[in-house]
Amino acid sequence: MSNFLGKNGFIWWMGVVEDREDPLNLGRCRVRIFGWHTDNLSLLPTSKLPWALPCNPPNATMTTATPIIGDYVFGFFNDGMSGNFPVMLGVLPGIPQENNEEPTAFPSGSHYPKGEPTTSRLYRNEKLSQTAIGIHNSILDTGVETASGGSWSEPASKYDAKPPYNRVTETESGHIFEMDDTPGAERVHLAHKANTFFEIAPDGSKVTKVSGKNYEVYLSDHNIHVKGTCNITVDGNANLYVKGDVVEKVDGDYTLNVTGNAAINGKTINLNNGTKGAARVDDTADTGDAGTGSHFDTNSAGTNKIETGSKTVFIGD
Repeated sequence: MSNFLGKNGFIWWMGVVEDREDPLNLGRCRVRIFGWHTDNLSLLPTSKLPWALPCNPPNATMTTATPIIGDYVFGFFNDGMSGNFPVMLGVLPGIPQENNEEPTAFPSGSHYPKGEPTTSRLYRNEKLSQTAIGIHNSILDTGVETASGGSWSEPASKYDAKPPYNRVTETESGHIFEMDDTPGAERVHLAHKANTFFEIAPDGSKVTKVSGKNYEVYLSDHNIHVKGTCNITVDGNANLYVKGDVVEKVDGDYTLNVTGNAAINGKTINLNNGTKGAARVDDTADTGDAGTGSHFDTNSAGTNKIETGSKTVFIGD
């Protein structure tokens, strides 16, 4: 064969994504290619454009990262001069401008802010108040009271990114993933559009914030070791249900402050490893006589010892 794919010339192209709803779910896009396709939608509507196949890296065969409408992409024709089998090799950044005549061919799309680079604001460190970091910093949880009488506050983000160090993935709906290598401001940040996020600061500190309900399920053992102070403040009710035994060990002092009533219900309540039944209202006390007749005291007269008490609550020896 004197002419075959790879020997018939490399025809490359650049165009704009107009459609990404691939019926085969391969990540294909319909691309209007400069010079090859007219900008007249009546002569060549988007639905008549050929599908351009993405070229994924060899270590990401199951990764789908379809370009979005308005993205400038470039690639080559797999069928040479026929121009009916385009392959996308990459996406080119740009600065989309306002187009008052859309919809039109070669659209700028609606995802990117007009007049700004298509790179993320978190990459550029611009208009930070309109980013996930700005939102986080505007709703910090501050002055949280602790049981000991102190308080703590959620720290603000340590964001101080400088391009080109911050690797940012920002999706169409607003999910964010940052791996920031800015010297002195290295962070990892993962945020959901609903403002649930976690962020690891340059010193290794971590902030986790859940804007909705939080669920954790452990199918095996769960161990926690806090080598500092642990503060837990619950604004609502707290319930702990343990189906086995509970053991608490305190090397220092134990203080329990209850503003309302305190109730302890147990088959046997033993305080201080006690063996003596605790006296209660209406328990029989020594009457001071010799224990004769109808009296129930068994002590000698005048000993003033309580003779009956609880058989389930024990205090001391």
